[in-house]
Amino acid sequence: MIAIYIAFVCKGLFYAAVIPIWEGYDEYAHFAFIQRVAVQHELPVPDTRISREVEQSLELVPLPWELRDLPPPHVIHDSFWKLTPEQRTTRQRDLLAIPADWRSQPGTIVLYEGKQGPLYYWLMWPLYHLVRNTSIPDRVLTLRFANVLLASLLIPIAFAAAQRVLPDVASATAVCALIASMPELYMDAFRVGNQSLAMILYSLFTLFCLRAMERKPNYLPYAGITLGLLLITRAYSLAAIPAMLLVVMYTASQRPVYGRTRVLYMSAAALVSTFVIASWWYIRNLRLTGTLIWYDSAPSNPIGLAAIARHALNVHWLTALQSVFGSHIWFGNWSFLAVRSWMYQVFQFVALIAIAGLVTSLWAVIDRPYSTKKVTSRAAKFGVLVCIYGGFLLSIGYHVLMNSINLGVDASAGWYLYAVVVAEAILVVGGLLALRWGKAMTVGLVGCFFLLEMYAMHFLLIPYYAGLIRHAPDGGLQSFHLSQLNTIPVTEVLSRLETNRPFGDSELIVLWFLFIAASIALPYICARSFRENCDGGI
Repeated sequence: MIAIYIAFVCKGLFYAAVIPIWEGYDEYAHFAFIQRVAVQHELPVPDTRISREVEQSLELVPLPWELRDLPPPHVIHDSFWKLTPEQRTTRQRDLLAIPADWRSQPGTIVLYEGKQGPLYYWLMWPLYHLVRNTSIPDRVLTLRFANVLLASLLIPIAFAAAQRVLPDVASATAVCALIASMPELYMDAFRVGNQSLAMILYSLFTLFCLRAMERKPNYLPYAGITLGLLLITRAYSLAAIPAMLLVVMYTASQRPVYGRTRVLYMSAAALVSTFVIASWWYIRNLRLTGTLIWYDSAPSNPIGLAAIARHALNVHWLTALQSVFGSHIWFGNWSFLAVRSWMYQVFQFVALIAIAGLVTSLWAVIDRPYSTKKVTSRAAKFGVLVCIYGGFLLSIGYHVLMNSINLGVDASAGWYLYAVVVAEAILVVGGLLALRWGKAMTVGLVGCFFLLEMYAMHFLLIPYYAGLIRHAPDGGLQSFHLSQLNTIPVTEVLSRLETNRPFGDSELIVLWFLFIAASIALPYICARSFRENCDGGI
């Protein structure tokens, strides 16, 4: 587990260093929120603007494909490398010369991420204060590194949670290796944004729920507190409430070890703590906007429930499922780079196998009238994981429906699912291990993620950010061929990757070597963990 943790950190730091500023999903808006809290010492309201400094930076740095409709002087990556070297140098110099007092002056762009819960931004406030006098690239990189370290806590939490469900340490180690091998997870982990904190809190919530299922009601208040913190971090955490209620009811239904009264006290403490921690935020939203969540939670033009239900029947759910699955496996940041379609199909096939194994094992337990308490308890824990993960999937489905009504787009963001990655990874490994060749398939899955990451990083991300490939007029991405390196020296590629970054060639090369070594280590660690015998199935 320690080796996997180190590998996670090494990989995350490389992502944070190599990916350009503002390329992460909504990164500039999350940064502006932190800046607002640190400088103005107040939370945003619906008409709050980003700072003049952040707005000016958007005009100077190469922007992701998602922001291609912004007018000049804004330029996306595709256009940035068409500028002359002198023009690019001037932009970099002007970025470092943005006046410090612009950090407290409002711009004209709405701070739309002000809808987010405030916990993450409060936590990042002290760190921002420490580096407040540095350049904006320095501050972004510092916050990115902090996000990586925060997200790395996922590994020990996943290990502890997996040990509560899976039969042995080898299986729990495989869960950690699988999580650390998922390249899209790092798109959430490296960027400035509250997704990292949401992943950690959701994972802790999962762990505390599993511990409470072991007839240990003293973990219920921990689960309730964690859920309350989740609810003031990301609105999608509302999807965890059914799981919380299920665990409370299950714990109360079991023959108590500490007495029925103690169980009831613990259950009440869990629910009350959730309410006390989170209620003020949603009451504030209701006063400001008339809804519990600023937007995305309801149709922009009010319609009745019957009309919403009719629209749900017309949503192309298969297309939506493919978009969610694809952007969960790999989606190249805010420039929306994508790999070959057959690569996604490989992971779809593995997912179906894991589901089949999980269903087979659960059915065997249900169909077995004299199951041992240990087997039945493990099946109940898998049920909680299914509730946590399934509830989140339902929230994604609701988001698809709202996007379809408001935007005419039957899709959602699959990277949101990394909030429940611990539940997902345990379910996948548990399903695979239920089958005859489960160990080999688990190692193979980690290996497939390794191959996907190597291809995506070296044939999509790095070539795109270095200006070697760009989008075609129809929005498709050009292919990169190694022969293109004959037309541009490697030193120039490195120089381009260091644009608006506070480091040089040597630091980037060291981080790249650590990234490669860490990525290779994960399939090896997973395979080695299975040298010990582990029981298949649930």
